[in-house]
Amino acid sequence: MTMEWSALPDFESPPVVEVAISLQFEQLELLRIPHLGVLWEVFRQDGYSRIEEHGELEPTFEEFVRMGGPRVRLRLEAFEDAPPAPRIWFLNEAKTELIQVQRDRPIVNWRQGAQSEPYPRYVHVLERFKSALSSLEKFLGLENLGRVTPTQCEITYVNHIPSGPVWFRHGDLDRVVTTWRNSYSKEYLPPLEDVTFMARYRMGGTPEKPLGRLLVTVQPAYKSGDLIPIFTMVLVARGKPEPADSTGAFQLFDHEHEWIVRGFTSLTTPEMHDVWRLKNG
Repeated sequence: MTMEWSALPDFESPPVVEVAISLQFEQLELLRIPHLGVLWEVFRQDGYSRIEEHGELEPTFEEFVRMGGPRVRLRLEAFEDAPPAPRIWFLNEAKTELIQVQRDRPIVNWRQGAQSEPYPRYVHVLERFKSALSSLEKFLGLENLGRVTPTQCEITYVNHIPSGPVWFRHGDLDRVVTTWRNSYSKEYLPPLEDVTFMARYRMGGTPEKPLGRLLVTVQPAYKSGDLIPIFTMVLVARGKPEPADSTGAFQLFDHEHEWIVRGFTSLTTPEMHDVWRLKNG
């Protein structure tokens, strides 16, 4: 599929502070902690000179047969006496780009640094992901550790929406989000102090067999340092690639990106679009 990026809504100054692209696959039972150390030598050649160790994420699957949210599958270790494998972060020197690897997925993140670097756009992050996945697959082949069999594709966008000039208090969510209405049937309650917003949408395909889900959360927060009120708006698109190979995965990534961009534009008000300078939409 060839995506016409110019047809999507485009903001000159989007509030994006982090983007993550993740490909979940069948767990690589043979991948052990020493292998991750060797893998660092591969990524260090591409500028990922720092390393951190974090806890392993549980596998998550979007389901549509029964009611409820995503299904979390608990792991059973292949060898009972083997310690849990960590999730390793490989970071560049500025810590604005990182590759996360654990036994069932790579995740590539872009994060806005202390200098408030502008968002480099989806294509840049996707190319970083393709390069990381290619390096990982080559490494797995050389070490005879198994093959990547995709099960879920996931893209996450994190947005920080600071107060002013459109909204000023955490009770002003209706000035930011189009689906929230700050009104009452009876005059009794005082002005709203704050609100947390969560929504789920079936993403594309058909109602019976969608491509996946778009999950949206909005939470009140304060900017570190100057404590300016902000809303944190997170959009996650997740689904199962069909076919379950790299072609199906990257097709689904493009669909997920489109749903996030169009969904974000639909969920936010025209007044906020003016702040972010919407060029087309």
